[in-house]
Amino acid sequence: MTAEPPTIDRLFVCIGAQKAGTTWLARMLAGHPDFFLTPVKEIHYFDHVRGITAHLSDRKRRSRYRKYHQRLWTQWRRWAELRAQWDWYRDYLSDPIDDAWYADLFRRRGACRFAGEATPEYALIGAEGFGHLKRLAPEVRILYIMRNPVDRAWSQALHYCRSHRLDVAAEPAERLIALLDSEPFEALGDYGAVLRDLEAVFAPEQTLLAFYEDMHADRQAALERVCRFIGLDFDRSTFQGAERRYNPSQEGEMPDEVRDHLRRKYAGLAEDIGRRVGRVPESWTQELRVTDEAKEASG
Repeated sequence: MTAEPPTIDRLFVCIGAQKAGTTWLARMLAGHPDFFLTPVKEIHYFDHVRGITAHLSDRKRRSRYRKYHQRLWTQWRRWAELRAQWDWYRDYLSDPIDDAWYADLFRRRGACRFAGEATPEYALIGAEGFGHLKRLAPEVRILYIMRNPVDRAWSQALHYCRSHRLDVAAEPAERLIALLDSEPFEALGDYGAVLRDLEAVFAPEQTLLAFYEDMHADRQAALERVCRFIGLDFDRSTFQGAERRYNPSQEGEMPDEVRDHLRRKYAGLAEDIGRRVGRVPESWTQELRVTDEAKEASG
């Protein structure tokens, strides 16, 4: 009989959305003295076991391990920090990839009471996947960040073009629209489905919903809110460089035809989120022309 993996205590998981500032948040939390962030920010365990992505293939894990060694032997100022990750990477490269493997990734947290990771693709795992996560960490805290769906989709398209060495300015509008309407883009932008799945699995106090626009309008206030949600003490001096931007996408102006398509596509989504959450940021209202009826229903 296979032994049950240990319960993961005081776990925090940010599930996205993609291109909604998760890298920035992870970098900030990694600097908190009572929080252990996995050296690989996005673990991808739950999308891997559901067969959604291949981010935990041997090739990709070994590539990350090689990059770790490159940093270890070239970034001398970080020697002590990086050398302390040696055993963690050994666990990360081990097999099989199962519940015990995932639990082990949070075992080497040192004196930190809290630990976590940030994988935007967990937004795709559905209620069954969230149930799997809750079995491993019954008291887990989940953060879901939503961004103006038009801006988020376009940022994702820019990131895709950058990673595939495409010049977005040279891409015809119809080809960009086809990309934005493809299954991976569609699924990552379905905020309503994610909220329904979260509500089906977790108690209300286990989830925190946030808007990208609110977080970046006052980053310190956003960090304080997240810290309180996790259980961390908050001190502004902890979060140096909070105004820095991480993981930028390729620059590119959105064609009017693409913007009009996305506005039509996501107008109903904004209304749905307004009803569920109680509000949407003003920039969403302006972009998507949320109806007065929807605003009254959310107010």
